[in-house]
Amino acid sequence: MITLSEELYIKKNAYIPEHLPCYVGTVSDNECFIVKDYVFYFGNRTLVFIGYPLSQIKADADVIEIIDKLIQIFKPDYLALIGEEISYSKARCLSKETDAYWRVNLEELEISQKVRNMINRASRELYIEKNKNFGKDHLSIISQFYETHSVSEATKYIFERIPDYISSCETVFIFNAKDRNEKLIAFGIADFFADDYAFYMFNFSSKKTVPGVSDLILHEIIKTAKENNKKYINLGLGINEGVQFFKKKWGGVPFLKYEFCFYKTKKRFPGFLYNLFKRC
Repeated sequence: MITLSEELYIKKNAYIPEHLPCYVGTVSDNECFIVKDYVFYFGNRTLVFIGYPLSQIKADADVIEIIDKLIQIFKPDYLALIGEEISYSKARCLSKETDAYWRVNLEELEISQKVRNMINRASRELYIEKNKNFGKDHLSIISQFYETHSVSEATKYIFERIPDYISSCETVFIFNAKDRNEKLIAFGIADFFADDYAFYMFNFSSKKTVPGVSDLILHEIIKTAKENNKKYINLGLGINEGVQFFKKKWGGVPFLKYEFCFYKTKKRFPGFLYNLFKRC
């Protein structure tokens, strides 16, 4: 369990979503710890090691030793690692994934005219409401997301914890896009815990979408981030070409390599929860 001073240290230095204790703790029921500038989580028989040092100073030579020590102490059944490059034994990985985190530098952001046109198009029909009130309309839109996207059980589990995440974490807000009849058309969720970063965590649209609605939501998140003196917005992983196209048009660039490896340290077969860090 982290102390208040450790939490403040994370707040000062966090730059990826997995650094956020309240987010990971809520969606996984794992407890947050710090060891030698690295965040890790333990619970549900699983050790999750975040191989991105908070100081952003790499110490690869120490990582294997740290992980081995944590395994000796916590005796997990399963081990999940993420980092720029997994230096632990890849041959033993049961599940692997590579990608990259994307971010927007708010101090250099220049919104293109094409994106401004989309924002103006959406704002003629919609307005943004920022709050923490997650309700039936939000659940309905998430259900519609399932109908049009292939969603793993691990991802569904994360989505089911979204209401708890919002209510438990003070720095998380919903950005609702509503029409003039106050019908919810789409919503995004952003976390402003870190000193320098805002995190664009989730985005969902209903079947009755409006062109430019995602641009309108992100525009409002950026305004809030600037009001809170953030330097960057972490847009998450690249996922696919469509997602990357959206991030590129907003000035997003891949800034950090992502590798994921999942290990079984004992004989029991892992359940879907332990794929939590294979982000959707």
